[in-house]
Amino acid sequence: MIGWIHDLPAGVGAGLVIAVFLVPTLIGSILFQPLVGWLVQRQKDPNTPVGFLLNAFTLYYGVLLALLSVAVFENYNKAEDAVGREASSMVALYQSIAGYPEPTRTELVSKLRRYVEVESAPGIWQAQSPQVFSEGTKLINELNRELLAFRPEGRPGDEAVYSSTLRSFNEFIERRRERIQTAGTSIPPILWYVVLIGAALNAFVLWLFDVGRVTHLILGGVLSFYVGLIIYMVAALDDPFRGANGLRPTYLLNAREQMVLP
Repeated sequence: MIGWIHDLPAGVGAGLVIAVFLVPTLIGSILFQPLVGWLVQRQKDPNTPVGFLLNAFTLYYGVLLALLSVAVFENYNKAEDAVGREASSMVALYQSIAGYPEPTRTELVSKLRRYVEVESAPGIWQAQSPQVFSEGTKLINELNRELLAFRPEGRPGDEAVYSSTLRSFNEFIERRRERIQTAGTSIPPILWYVVLIGAALNAFVLWLFDVGRVTHLILGGVLSFYVGLIIYMVAALDDPFRGANGLRPTYLLNAREQMVLP
């Protein structure tokens, strides 16, 4: 929903998100607080019920933000683990292919190295798309056809190498699918609406307090600043492969360095 922050440097993105929450809260504290505060001025001690309301509201809103933070952090870690497992499966596949005769071995290793180059390219890596007609998918299909078309020549150990390679390839395909799947897991738009509406209600409840203007500015500024910072963190980690805080294809590139052509 606010994926545009991934196209900005971390500092700029965080500053803009914080400003979206901070500036309206401060302006509202000056312009709208007297009108909003009038709603509870007839109470003998208006700050007491408003304090109870703020405590209850911040409890539920804080729990929501905490759960979202934990969820995106776990997904971020899963994505990082998925990349590491895919890289490990690629190295295992390369080691199995190393037992193939020439020229099949060189062709397979070249395609595997080319696959890493394609998948780690900035545009492809950040998109993490399982498109049928992507170049990475085409290379996978070519590898699959060549592996299935290969027939052992009857030398000792050829059957074992062939079986091991097919198992390693199936493992590699599964790890690749897991990596792409983690990129597609994100916070539903309805939750973002709830978070944004909650931030607006938080400012409204603060305006109900019968305190001085400077106190309003301090309370509203601190709370809105922190809420904006948390929401930026959640949004930045929600798409683990994009933006300044996104994961990098370091594991895959390291695996490629181990795939030495004969």
